[in-house]
Amino acid sequence: MLAIVKGPYLQWPTQSTMTIMWETSEPATSRVEVFRAERIHSGHQGNYKEPQQLLTSASSDNEMAVHQLTVSNLEPGTAYFYKVYSSSKHGQTTSEMYPFKTAGGKLESFSFTVTSETGGYSWFDTTEGEINRRVFRQMQRYRPDFVLFVGDIVDDGARYEDWDRYFFRPGKELLATTPCYSCLGNHENNGSWYYDFFAFHPPKNYYSFNYGDAHFVCLDSTAFIPPDTYPHSPCSIGPGNAQYDFLVRDLQHASSAKWKIVFFHYPPYVSGGYQVEELRALCPVFEKYGVDVVFNSHTIVYERSQPLHAGRVDYDQGIVYIVAGGAGAMPEWLLPKREWHTAQSVAVPHFIQVVVAADRMEFRMLDDEGRLFDMYHIHKDADGKKIHL
Repeated sequence: MLAIVKGPYLQWPTQSTMTIMWETSEPATSRVEVFRAERIHSGHQGNYKEPQQLLTSASSDNEMAVHQLTVSNLEPGTAYFYKVYSSSKHGQTTSEMYPFKTAGGKLESFSFTVTSETGGYSWFDTTEGEINRRVFRQMQRYRPDFVLFVGDIVDDGARYEDWDRYFFRPGKELLATTPCYSCLGNHENNGSWYYDFFAFHPPKNYYSFNYGDAHFVCLDSTAFIPPDTYPHSPCSIGPGNAQYDFLVRDLQHASSAKWKIVFFHYPPYVSGGYQVEELRALCPVFEKYGVDVVFNSHTIVYERSQPLHAGRVDYDQGIVYIVAGGAGAMPEWLLPKREWHTAQSVAVPHFIQVVVAADRMEFRMLDDEGRLFDMYHIHKDADGKKIHL
């Protein structure tokens, strides 16, 4: 009998579109319906009621197992509900009704959460995935506009069952209502399922997107330094490398964005095991084009650097590097003492909540029980000068 086995889940939000994906147990047709959200008010309280007014839809008669449809002509920063349908010769299947919200305009604040290692920690996890479930639940409490996963979301990306076990099943409720972005980690193993299950822009292992007044760049550090050859392979980071050239062009074109955020798996700075110093070859590009924050993972700890520029602490021009190896904790991977570049560091399961406003970016670091253990603010004045707090 036909069934939905993954999702539905949200991808690639813009001010006027949303991409919706799901997987069925066998190839089937695809249809998604979007309904206008209707508010109800009771005294000073307000909420949405089950919508009745069909606003738009998208469909495909091509039978496939992994479904991807984009609905368009939506309004910016607006809440909607959606429902997906599939049919095959073995029957029909329908999802529940789920809400989503389109991206807002440049002057509107937004929030997102960051974590990683939902699969990378699996070798050491004695909780049978309970850490993953707690991290997903805690992120959902903060109702982010989207989620960044900084790699290693599965144990082996070439193994089909890992995608359900470590990612889609524990994250089902969050992913149904909250778009997500991810980069390749070494555990993804450059598996074809990564390319099948996500609607990122080609070539998918690196891409960029805008949200509000922020520009995000995803890089594939495993392409710069393949995991099966590191640390013995020569580093290919520099002009002439397709991904490096993309980074330069992309940041040049994003010069008007108020905030610039880059994320990739291997950390160039961490006072623990698995620091990949070769990736510091990217830092001059980040510095030249005004990147504010870089998110990494790979080392299963939390660490926030001092603002860094030209290989030293610089509170005027510096970039903050944050390791968010969140869905696990490996305290034995930390060095006995912090390095010169480290501001805060601790090994606890965690996620990061980031609030982006016109003149500031706020970071709240929370553990898998929702307890705050670090905070950080970056303010920008009208001239773009940064103040780190």
